[in-house]
Amino acid sequence: MGNSWLPVQLTQMAHNVDGLFYFVLAVVTFFFVLVEVLLITFLVRYRRTKRNQVGANVHGNNKLEFVWTLVPALILVIMGVASVHDVYAAQTQPAKPVVIQVIGHEWYWEFKYPNGVDTHNDLRIPAGEDVRFDITSQDVIHGFYLAPMRMQQDALPGRETQFWVDVEPKYVGQTFLVPCDQFCGPGHPTMVGHMTIMSESDFNQWLATEKQQQSKSSGS
Repeated sequence: MGNSWLPVQLTQMAHNVDGLFYFVLAVVTFFFVLVEVLLITFLVRYRRTKRNQVGANVHGNNKLEFVWTLVPALILVIMGVASVHDVYAAQTQPAKPVVIQVIGHEWYWEFKYPNGVDTHNDLRIPAGEDVRFDITSQDVIHGFYLAPMRMQQDALPGRETQFWVDVEPKYVGQTFLVPCDQFCGPGHPTMVGHMTIMSESDFNQWLATEKQQQSKSSGS
């Protein structure tokens, strides 16, 4: 289960992204509180009074200016390095992934599997296996958003984009929403698919069964 305000973490990448988020949140919160405390302190301590109508003439301090320039710069570098590491990790594809084509339509998701199975708004993925999504659009720009994986990629007409995931096996049997997060027309609010996490054996069995049923339907 997820915590009280972030979705469940299905992948290691989701854990990494949340870790980076909490680090940035902690840094921002610390400096926000520090600045506000100093601001209030100075407003009270150096306020104008009857005995002090004009504030003190304060000159710059080179050492302090160096410190409060260097420290934020180092923090930004650390954030940047951590972010770039996760970005490259997400883009470094595994050798032999299960490839699922994702096609955005007005207003539904189409998923094409390696054996030719084709579903609408019904995404099935095997846990513990590398899965790559090849994403495109049939009409306008859509947004393929998997919140529990902290992954989002625009589905663009005439262009294919990708990302890959590896879901932890403990989430087998659970189902999650797959919304479109780019406004794509009047049917946008209803463009929501469902993603089901399956074991590898159940996934392969579902593919075989679904293939037989779709073959019979197309032949009849």
